Amino acid sequence: MNSSFRPLKIRERELLEKLLEPEFPGRDELRRQLVSVTAKEILEDGTLALQCRPCLPAPVKRRMPTEGECPDADGVTIHVLLHVKDGFMSELEIFKFGSSKILNPPTARGLVVCPPVR
Repeated sequence: MNSSFRPLKIRERELLEKLLEPEFPGRDELRRQLVSVTAKEILEDGTLALQCRPCLPAPVKRRMPTEGECPDADGVTIHVLLHVKDGFMSELEIFKFGSSKILNPPTARGLVVCPPVR
C-alpha cells in the first residue's frame, strides 16, 4: 500500500459506513474492504483517493454503486459518491455544483443516501 495514504478519519469512515447501509450488489464485500481502507485527500473539497489491502473484489454493477447528499450551510447540496474500480473502493468524491466552496464538510448524520440503482 502507498505510504502517502493514511488511516481514515472518524468522519470519513462514518460517511463510508453510511453509504454502505443500503443493500446493493457488492455491498458486503465493500464493507469488508472498509476494515483496511486508507485515504489520501486529493482535492480541497474533501475528496479522497482510497485504497485497501488485497481482498475479495466487490461485484458491483456500477462504478459508483452508492451516493448520498446533504445541504451545505448556504443551502446548496453537497454530493458524496463512492467510486469503485475493478471491485475495490477507489475514491470518495465530495462536491457541490456551482462555484461556491463547501462550508461545512458532510457528516454521516446529515447524509441522505440515495436509493441504489438496480
